[in-house]
Amino acid sequence: MRPRSALRFGRLAALSLALALLAGCGGNPPPAKHAVDTHADDACAVCGMYLDGSPGPRAQAWVAGRAKPLVFDSTRDFFAYVLQPENQAALRELFVQDSARIDWQQPSHAAVSFIDARRALYVAWQPLPGSMGPTLAPFATRAAAAAFVHEHGGAVLGFDEITPALVATLDYRCPAQIAAASGRPLQCLAGPAASTHLPFPPASSARTPTHP
Repeated sequence: MRPRSALRFGRLAALSLALALLAGCGGNPPPAKHAVDTHADDACAVCGMYLDGSPGPRAQAWVAGRAKPLVFDSTRDFFAYVLQPENQAALRELFVQDSARIDWQQPSHAAVSFIDARRALYVAWQPLPGSMGPTLAPFATRAAAAAFVHEHGGAVLGFDEITPALVATLDYRCPAQIAAASGRPLQCLAGPAASTHLPFPPASSARTPTHP
């Protein structure tokens, strides 16, 4: 091989090696994670309570460096965690249970009941209690969220409209008007059950509501 050809071959080999090393050092993103089945003895990553016996929709958060997702017994605890600035850099896929697909009193543990948290719609200031009191009811579609508000009250919010201040002050009481993060005013509707706080299943549930 002539000297010039050998030099050219060496440069090509070095470039190929560099590209291979770059790909091996994070050039390709890790495969997406999916929701997993939860279990009765899973503990909430925020409050430490077991899922067994807790009402209302649950949530999962995949965090960098963990082999399993963090589990939350309520969407309120979920947002209390994911909205903390020190936690956001490590967040990966996020999931919440679709309220239209669970019995509010006895939520399913099945992975299929979870939906993408960033795409979900949330009903805030609604009267159905979660594990830790007032919580947000997630839905996969705006139509399902609107039907829930029509029956129970509350206001529909997107993922990016939920703030730490909203989560910290979340209550069953329905504010007359809310200035959303998007800048559009939202009307919060007080439903017929708002003053009783009875743990009814969602309107779309096939089960008969249980009164305490």
